[in-house]
Amino acid sequence: MKLKAVKIFLFIGAILASSFGSAYAAANLEPINAFFNRGVSFVVKGELWQPKDPNGKPLAAIYYQGTNYLPARALAEALKVPIEFDAASQKIYIGGRPAEKTPIFAMPMEIDNIYVTSTKDSKDTLVNGKQFKQVLKIDQYGDIYFKLDRKYKRLVLDAAVISPGEHEVEFSLYNAVDIAGNTAETVLEKHSVSPEDTVKRLVFNVEGLERIKIHVQSPNLNPYIYARIVDTSYFDNGDPTAQTEDSVIVK
Repeated sequence: MKLKAVKIFLFIGAILASSFGSAYAAANLEPINAFFNRGVSFVVKGELWQPKDPNGKPLAAIYYQGTNYLPARALAEALKVPIEFDAASQKIYIGGRPAEKTPIFAMPMEIDNIYVTSTKDSKDTLVNGKQFKQVLKIDQYGDIYFKLDRKYKRLVLDAAVISPGEHEVEFSLYNAVDIAGNTAETVLEKHSVSPEDTVKRLVFNVEGLERIKIHVQSPNLNPYIYARIVDTSYFDNGDPTAQTEDSVIVK
Protein backbone atom coordinates (compact mmCIF):
# COMPACT_ATOMS: atom_id res chain seq x y z
CA MET A 1 0.00 0.00 0.00
CA LYS A 2 1.40 3.36 -1.02
CA LEU A 3 1.31 5.85 1.84
CA LYS A 4 0.57 9.44 1.03
CA ALA A 5 2.50 12.25 2.72
CA VAL A 6 1.40 12.57 6.31
CA LYS A 7 2.01 14.73 9.35
CA ILE A 8 3.32 13.30 12.60
CA PHE A 9 1.07 13.83 15.58
CA LEU A 10 1.47 12.84 19.21
CA PHE A 11 -0.12 9.48 19.94
CA ILE A 12 -1.32 9.30 23.51
CA GLY A 13 -4.32 7.01 23.79
CA ALA A 14 -2.55 3.74 23.03
CA ILE A 15 0.13 4.39 25.64
CA LEU A 16 -2.22 5.37 28.47
CA ALA A 17 -5.30 3.21 27.81
CA SER A 18 -4.16 0.34 30.01
CA SER A 19 -4.15 2.60 33.10
CA PHE A 20 -7.68 3.93 32.67
CA GLY A 21 -10.61 2.50 34.61
CA SER A 22 -13.48 0.81 32.83
CA ALA A 23 -15.82 3.76 33.47
CA TYR A 24 -13.38 6.18 31.89
CA ALA A 25 -12.78 3.81 28.99
CA ALA A 26 -16.48 3.46 28.33
CA ALA A 27 -16.98 7.21 28.26
CA ASN A 28 -13.81 8.35 26.51
CA LEU A 29 -12.09 5.59 24.55
CA GLU A 30 -13.20 4.74 21.04
CA PRO A 31 -11.90 1.58 19.32
CA ILE A 32 -10.22 2.02 15.92
CA ASN A 33 -8.57 -0.18 13.31
CA ALA A 34 -4.96 0.93 12.94
CA PHE A 35 -1.57 -0.52 11.93
CA PHE A 36 1.98 -0.43 13.23
CA ASN A 37 3.99 1.32 10.51
CA ARG A 38 7.42 -0.28 10.79
CA GLY A 39 8.58 1.16 7.48
CA VAL A 40 8.75 4.80 8.54
CA SER A 41 11.90 6.21 10.15
CA PHE A 42 12.57 9.50 11.93
CA VAL A 43 15.28 12.17 11.91
CA VAL A 44 15.34 14.53 14.91
CA LYS A 45 17.57 17.61 14.65
CA GLY A 46 19.61 16.01 11.88
CA GLU A 47 20.13 12.63 13.57
CA LEU A 48 18.37 9.32 12.97
CA TRP A 49 16.07 8.62 15.91
CA GLN A 50 14.34 5.45 17.09
CA PRO A 51 11.46 5.94 19.57
CA LYS A 52 11.62 3.58 22.55
CA ASP A 53 9.44 2.76 25.54
CA PRO A 54 10.68 3.25 29.17
CA ASN A 55 12.24 -0.25 29.06
CA GLY A 56 14.23 0.54 25.91
CA LYS A 57 12.03 -1.50 23.57
CA PRO A 58 11.77 0.04 20.05
CA LEU A 59 8.42 1.57 19.22
CA ALA A 60 6.79 1.90 15.80
CA ALA A 61 4.54 4.67 14.59
CA ILE A 62 0.86 3.82 14.40
CA TYR A 63 -0.72 4.46 11.01
CA TYR A 64 -4.37 5.51 11.01
CA GLN A 65 -6.31 7.12 8.18
CA GLY A 66 -3.30 8.61 6.43
CA THR A 67 -1.52 9.86 9.55
CA ASN A 68 1.42 8.50 11.53
CA TYR A 69 1.04 8.80 15.32
CA LEU A 70 3.93 8.70 17.79
CA PRO A 71 4.09 8.08 21.58
CA ALA A 72 4.02 11.46 23.32
CA ARG A 73 6.63 10.61 25.95
CA ALA A 74 9.20 9.24 23.51
CA LEU A 75 8.93 12.27 21.25
CA ALA A 76 9.03 14.76 24.14
CA GLU A 77 12.19 13.16 25.49
CA ALA A 78 13.82 13.21 22.05
CA LEU A 79 13.08 16.94 21.80
CA LYS A 80 14.29 17.44 25.39
CA VAL A 81 10.90 18.73 26.50
CA PRO A 82 9.55 17.73 29.92
CA ILE A 83 6.35 15.67 29.96
CA GLU A 84 4.11 14.73 32.87
CA PHE A 85 0.80 12.87 33.13
CA ASP A 86 -1.60 13.95 35.89
CA ALA A 87 -3.89 10.97 36.43
CA ALA A 88 -6.31 12.92 38.65
CA SER A 89 -7.12 15.54 36.02
CA GLN A 90 -6.33 13.32 33.01
CA LYS A 91 -4.04 16.05 31.67
CA ILE A 92 -0.72 15.54 29.93
CA TYR A 93 1.64 18.47 30.44
CA ILE A 94 4.21 18.86 27.67
CA GLY A 95 6.78 21.55 28.45
CA GLY A 96 5.98 21.79 32.16
CA ARG A 97 3.00 22.94 34.20
CA PRO A 98 2.21 26.61 33.57
CA ALA A 99 2.74 29.08 36.43
CA GLU A 100 3.58 26.36 38.97
CA LYS A 101 6.33 27.42 41.37
CA THR A 102 8.87 25.15 43.05
CA PRO A 103 10.77 26.79 45.93
CA ILE A 104 14.54 26.45 45.65
CA PHE A 105 14.76 24.61 48.96
CA ALA A 106 12.40 21.95 47.56
CA MET A 107 14.78 21.34 44.64
CA PRO A 108 17.67 18.83 44.44
CA MET A 109 20.57 21.08 45.44
CA GLU A 110 24.31 20.63 45.93
CA ILE A 111 26.40 22.96 48.11
CA ASP A 112 29.78 22.44 49.76
CA ASN A 113 28.58 23.52 53.25
CA ILE A 114 31.81 25.48 53.66
CA TYR A 115 31.62 28.45 51.32
CA VAL A 116 27.86 28.03 50.89
CA THR A 117 25.70 26.99 53.82
CA SER A 118 21.96 26.56 54.25
CA THR A 119 20.63 27.89 57.53
CA LYS A 120 17.37 28.45 59.41
CA ASP A 121 19.07 30.26 62.29
CA SER A 122 16.98 33.36 63.01
CA LYS A 123 20.00 35.63 63.26
CA ASP A 124 21.09 34.55 59.76
CA THR A 125 17.63 34.63 58.21
CA LEU A 126 17.09 38.27 59.20
CA VAL A 127 18.08 39.92 55.92
CA ASN A 128 18.19 43.70 55.77
CA GLY A 129 15.31 44.10 58.19
CA LYS A 130 13.08 41.30 56.85
CA GLN A 131 12.78 37.90 58.52
CA PHE A 132 12.87 34.81 56.30
CA LYS A 133 12.63 31.13 57.27
CA GLN A 134 15.69 29.83 55.41
CA VAL A 135 18.58 31.30 53.45
CA LEU A 136 21.71 30.30 51.60
CA LYS A 137 24.63 32.07 53.22
CA ILE A 138 27.64 32.99 51.05
CA ASP A 139 30.14 35.18 52.92
CA GLN A 140 33.11 34.85 50.53
CA TYR A 141 32.16 33.16 47.24
CA GLY A 142 30.53 29.90 46.28
CA ASP A 143 28.65 27.64 43.90
CA ILE A 144 25.14 26.22 44.10
CA TYR A 145 24.08 23.36 41.81
CA PHE A 146 20.48 22.53 40.93
CA LYS A 147 19.14 19.49 39.06
CA LEU A 148 16.33 20.65 36.78
CA ASP A 149 15.81 17.80 34.27
CA ARG A 150 14.54 20.40 31.78
CA LYS A 151 11.37 20.91 33.85
CA TYR A 152 11.61 24.67 34.24
CA LYS A 153 11.97 27.81 32.15
CA ARG A 154 12.98 30.32 34.82
CA LEU A 155 14.95 30.60 38.01
CA VAL A 156 13.62 33.54 40.02
CA LEU A 157 16.33 34.29 42.56
CA ASP A 158 15.78 36.70 45.46
CA ALA A 159 19.18 37.81 46.74
CA ALA A 160 20.78 40.42 48.96
CA VAL A 161 24.05 41.78 50.28
CA ILE A 162 23.98 42.34 54.04
CA SER A 163 26.17 44.31 56.44
CA PRO A 164 29.17 44.43 56.60
CA GLY A 165 29.17 43.79 52.84
CA GLU A 166 30.26 46.90 50.98
CA HIS A 167 30.54 45.80 47.36
CA GLU A 168 28.44 44.65 44.42
CA VAL A 169 28.02 40.86 44.07
CA GLU A 170 27.53 38.96 40.81
CA PHE A 171 25.32 35.90 40.36
CA SER A 172 26.31 33.94 37.22
CA LEU A 173 24.46 31.06 35.55
CA TYR A 174 26.35 28.10 34.01
CA ASN A 175 25.30 24.89 32.28
CA ALA A 176 26.52 22.23 34.72
CA VAL A 177 25.49 19.03 32.94
CA ASP A 178 28.34 16.49 32.66
CA ILE A 179 28.37 16.58 28.85
CA ALA A 180 28.47 20.39 28.65
CA GLY A 181 32.19 20.32 27.77
CA ASN A 182 33.63 23.75 27.09
CA THR A 183 30.23 25.38 27.42
CA ALA A 184 30.37 24.63 31.14
CA GLU A 185 32.86 27.51 31.39
CA THR A 186 30.56 29.91 29.53
CA VAL A 187 28.43 32.33 31.53
CA LEU A 188 24.87 32.04 30.21
CA GLU A 189 23.53 34.96 32.24
CA LYS A 190 24.87 37.32 34.88
CA HIS A 191 23.04 39.62 37.30
CA SER A 192 24.32 41.76 40.13
CA VAL A 193 23.15 42.87 43.56
CA SER A 194 24.46 45.84 45.52
CA PRO A 195 24.23 46.60 49.26
CA GLU A 196 21.66 49.33 48.47
CA ASP A 197 19.23 46.85 46.86
CA THR A 198 17.81 45.45 50.14
CA VAL A 199 16.52 42.24 48.44
CA LYS A 200 16.66 42.07 44.66
CA ARG A 201 14.81 39.71 42.31
CA LEU A 202 17.02 38.15 39.59
CA VAL A 203 15.36 36.24 36.75
CA PHE A 204 17.43 33.64 34.87
CA ASN A 205 16.38 31.74 31.73
CA VAL A 206 17.01 28.02 32.41
CA GLU A 207 14.82 26.53 29.68
CA GLY A 208 16.13 23.24 28.29
CA LEU A 209 18.83 22.83 30.95
CA GLU A 210 19.21 19.62 32.96
CA ARG A 211 21.63 20.86 35.61
CA ILE A 212 22.83 24.36 36.41
CA LYS A 213 25.39 26.14 38.55
CA ILE A 214 24.92 29.55 40.14
CA HIS A 215 28.31 31.08 40.92
CA VAL A 216 28.34 33.92 43.47
CA GLN A 217 31.35 36.22 43.67
CA SER A 218 32.49 39.83 43.79
CA PRO A 219 33.44 41.15 40.32
CA ASN A 220 36.47 42.76 41.95
CA LEU A 221 37.38 39.56 43.81
CA ASN A 222 36.77 41.19 47.18
CA PRO A 223 37.38 38.50 49.80
CA TYR A 224 34.14 38.96 51.75
CA ILE A 225 30.78 39.64 50.07
CA TYR A 226 28.13 38.63 52.67
CA ALA A 227 25.56 37.54 50.08
CA ARG A 228 22.26 35.85 50.88
CA ILE A 229 19.76 33.91 48.74
CA VAL A 230 16.39 33.85 50.48
CA ASP A 231 13.57 31.31 50.56
CA THR A 232 11.18 33.30 48.37
CA SER A 233 13.32 32.19 45.39
CA TYR A 234 11.77 29.61 43.08
CA PHE A 235 11.73 27.82 39.72
CA ASP A 236 8.75 28.05 37.37
CA ASN A 237 7.63 27.87 33.75
CA GLY A 238 7.01 31.55 33.33
CA ASP A 239 4.37 34.00 34.41
CA PRO A 240 3.09 36.42 31.76
CA THR A 241 2.17 38.93 34.48
CA ALA A 242 5.62 38.87 36.09
CA GLN A 243 8.32 41.42 35.46
CA THR A 244 11.00 40.19 33.08
CA GLU A 245 13.76 42.41 34.39
CA ASP A 246 15.49 42.43 37.75
CA SER A 247 13.60 44.40 40.36
CA VAL A 248 13.89 45.31 44.00
CA ILE A 249 11.18 43.43 45.89
CA VAL A 250 11.75 44.55 49.50
CA LYS A 251 12.13 48.20 50.40
